[in-house]
Amino acid sequence: MEEQFFSHLAFFKQLTPSQRKRLAAASREKRYAKGETVFLAGDPSEAVCVVKEGRVHLMKFLEGGQASTTCVMTNGETFCCLPALDRKSYPVDAVAAVDSIVVRIPTETFHDLLQENPSFLESSLCLFCDRLRQVEEKSCMIYDSVERRLAQALLTLSKKFGPTIPLTKHELAELANTTVETTIRILSQLKKRGIVKSSRGSTTIAKPQHLQDLASS
Repeated sequence: MEEQFFSHLAFFKQLTPSQRKRLAAASREKRYAKGETVFLAGDPSEAVCVVKEGRVHLMKFLEGGQASTTCVMTNGETFCCLPALDRKSYPVDAVAAVDSIVVRIPTETFHDLLQENPSFLESSLCLFCDRLRQVEEKSCMIYDSVERRLAQALLTLSKKFGPTIPLTKHELAELANTTVETTIRILSQLKKRGIVKSSRGSTTIAKPQHLQDLASS
């Protein structure tokens, strides 16, 4: 790994150049094919991961085989760094949603930098809190209507991808904790109202304020 990769990521800007060089020297890139597992829930937390290219979904598999996506990680995003603090196992499965390149930072190296650099520790804690807040909000969404859950999922994804969201209907269903059939039906209704434009493998938000109204209703 090159130190330059980490210097371009906001999360690692709190590190000194020498610390980033040490981070780069310890880290390794690994390619994952679409559908390949990066790690499983319960595995020892050997590495903190950064998406260099592609997209990785953090998932829980429920009884009966239903999958629930808790987070979508895209280029430059760091994931599952909480185990670097508590040394416990990974809490979720991580699966490459498309062909991806993931940078793996050894947990021990990441933990050492947290101890050495108070600013980096503070930034990491803020990231942990933000992710925890997202998970808590998602757990409360189960009591909302499916239309509202899907609207909220689309708005959250638009912050990462912009108005055109490159997720399949199956992936959207996993984010909204509903079935593919229900997702198709609701997207069709939103499309008729001009709120979204839906095509194979992607959804474009045409009227963000209308979608926000649905998410807030």
